[in-house]
Amino acid sequence: MPRIDADKLKTLLEQPLTYQGIRCQVIEILSDEQALVLRDCQNQKVIQADQYGDAGPRGVRTFTVSLLDPTQQHLNPDLPELIRFNLVG
Repeated sequence: MPRIDADKLKTLLEQPLTYQGIRCQVIEILSDEQALVLRDCQNQKVIQADQYGDAGPRGVRTFTVSLLDPTQQHLNPDLPELIRFNLVG
């Protein structure tokens, strides 16, 4: 598994990234899970479920995305811009 540099990881906060062709912005870094929380920059509103799975208010679509691919050997190919941040150190 590649070792992600924690200091470089912090530089991702507020950065624009493309996830599955959707323009997004990094709004949170989940260091322990090695994942990012992304906000859809197109401000597409979706119905958000509450803790019981019931429909709640409409909100901006977010994604929680792993930094690594399923094999845990490479950066996630769904986030191609990660390469430019040189996170592996």
